[in-house]
Amino acid sequence: MPYQKSLTLAIVAAVSQISLAAEQSQATRTLEEMVVTGVRMDSPLNVVTNPKAPRQPLPAHDGADYLKTIPGFSVIRKGGADGDPVLRGMAGSRLSMMMDGEMILGGCNNRMDPPTAYIFPEAYDAIRVIKGPQSVQFGPGNSAGVVLFERNDTRPIESGWDVHSSAVGGSFGRHDAILDASLSTPDFTLRGTASDSAQDNYEDGDGTEIHSEYHRWNTQLSLAWTPDDTTRLEVGAARSDGEAAYADRGVDGSKFARENYSIKFEKQNLTAIIESLEMNAFYNYVDHVMDNYTLREPAGMMATPMAMNPDRETTGGRLAVTLKPEPQYNVVLGFDTQANEHTSRNTMNQNMMPYQDMARSPDAEFTQYGVFGEFSWDFSMNSRVISGLRADRWQATDKRQNIALNMMMSMPNPTYGDERQETLKSGFFRYETALKSGTTTFFAGVGHSERFPDYWEMIAKESETSVSGFYIDPEKTTQLDVGFMYQYGGWDGSVSVFANEIQDYLMIESGYQKPAMGGTRSTSVVRNIDARTWGLELDGVYRFSDNWRTELTLSSVRGANDTDGRTLPQLPPLEGRVGVYYDNSIWSAGMMWRSLAAQDRYDLNRGNIVGQDFGPTASANVLSLNGGWRYSDNLMFTAGVDNALDETYAEHISRAGASIAGFDQTTRVNEPGRIVWLRAQLTF
Repeated sequence: MPYQKSLTLAIVAAVSQISLAAEQSQATRTLEEMVVTGVRMDSPLNVVTNPKAPRQPLPAHDGADYLKTIPGFSVIRKGGADGDPVLRGMAGSRLSMMMDGEMILGGCNNRMDPPTAYIFPEAYDAIRVIKGPQSVQFGPGNSAGVVLFERNDTRPIESGWDVHSSAVGGSFGRHDAILDASLSTPDFTLRGTASDSAQDNYEDGDGTEIHSEYHRWNTQLSLAWTPDDTTRLEVGAARSDGEAAYADRGVDGSKFARENYSIKFEKQNLTAIIESLEMNAFYNYVDHVMDNYTLREPAGMMATPMAMNPDRETTGGRLAVTLKPEPQYNVVLGFDTQANEHTSRNTMNQNMMPYQDMARSPDAEFTQYGVFGEFSWDFSMNSRVISGLRADRWQATDKRQNIALNMMMSMPNPTYGDERQETLKSGFFRYETALKSGTTTFFAGVGHSERFPDYWEMIAKESETSVSGFYIDPEKTTQLDVGFMYQYGGWDGSVSVFANEIQDYLMIESGYQKPAMGGTRSTSVVRNIDARTWGLELDGVYRFSDNWRTELTLSSVRGANDTDGRTLPQLPPLEGRVGVYYDNSIWSAGMMWRSLAAQDRYDLNRGNIVGQDFGPTASANVLSLNGGWRYSDNLMFTAGVDNALDETYAEHISRAGASIAGFDQTTRVNEPGRIVWLRAQLTF
């Protein structure tokens, strides 16, 4: 691949230049962990991690896999990449993804391309997670939380280059390369990023080959103008594409094209009271193709080459002003909006009627306008309260003339042309205090989030009483979060617990039997139920010497479907991680043991827009090893063995394995077996 070769040559050339200065920089070392295996809470209900750092297990080059090291996160596996992230058992639009202040939505009506499929984490400088409905600044409906992929916007002090590059090689033909470079003066910064990642089909611990190959590339370019320390204007553009095989369905993703344009403006210290003014606007277009002939051979009932080509155009913006009337007060007031239009086209025979020649049919439009205010008050040296309110006006239009009941039959849409509007409210209140010793912070917060049904619930599913789910009710979550963070001697960590009540929880039920001519037909419906979830997360590290530490993380979530008197489906089991690590800032070595409990709490054929339960799962224990060598402040090598004992296992929430010609079918999409990897990272 010429593009990949050019990236590799750039990295090699940079290594040659920087190694000349290696001996001069041996005296200064950072104490950052060479390989990230677990991420601790940074502040109450906030987690921050560096996506440019090596981590274990080795993530796929998308947004979902980078979140797995954070307690409370799981990933629904469908193949080698493009999994759906799950936080505290909540997925889909309950967990928002923001890319440097922008929103992106996928096109596939069966979640082949979740938002994280278009996010390349190493192109960003930080990943910030806010757990629970504990902020109103970052869009509507964030009942599980929000994930912010952020880029550094600090004005450069002097002119120069800033380069980050890395290359990865590993088992199953894995190879990644990324170059993130900026040329800066105090007045201007030109930043460009290019990445390329690919992997062949992997094998599970039993040696069973999983249909999972992928190849993705991404480019980003931005130009920022910073005429003084208080002003920043930035314009940017991005393009990406790729393909990925899926082991859970009858088609693969042969196109994931994304086009993006953005503009941002920020002004600091406008007056004695107005601390900052921020504005941004963005355009995202996703063009996605699913077919059964690019990455597999059509066979059986799917012997005819077929293709589906959905797309989505998303535009939006945000305006926020930060006020500082007194040093102890901080007020953020703002407005945000987003609009998206979804269309699709398909062909049942690509050879006779190429999808490229078919006309696109719009099926839905969504528009949202929101206003928000967030207030914090440091009412003593050790304590503060944070609160916020927001209101969102939603409008949705159903543009489907007909609804497909199956591959061969459709019927007129009873809600064609209908328009619905809703005004939804959200808010939170949190108290934080540092105890007298100064080593422990206690926090407690209550949040309420009202979530408008998304495309996959309103448009892609039927309701119990209609072939259209367009009028399903919004979901309302009220949640309590309580916990503490501590730091004493060699100890550092946090414990948090949560519990919520969810009115009109939007549950997906597959295999639902509806009356039909001469009998019944099986379909998927969306239902409103009343539900609850509760759980805990624990993270901790104990440094028993300057170079040695041990880490522990624990996460558990349970739930109940109060309407039907059953367990809430699609909840991951109890998970724990224990690790021991040595790091003297030049050499590092580590061992991590991940343990998954058996999960026998499930509700057959019920779940969410990402997947449904289909049985229990056994426990699993996974041992992984890693090591690193920091040759200089600029050049570092890390290596690892993931799943060193070649355990055969699947995540409880993974999708069911599909029957694919040339591959053995598994009950679930199993996780990879033993993976050996090597990573080189160069910065200067």
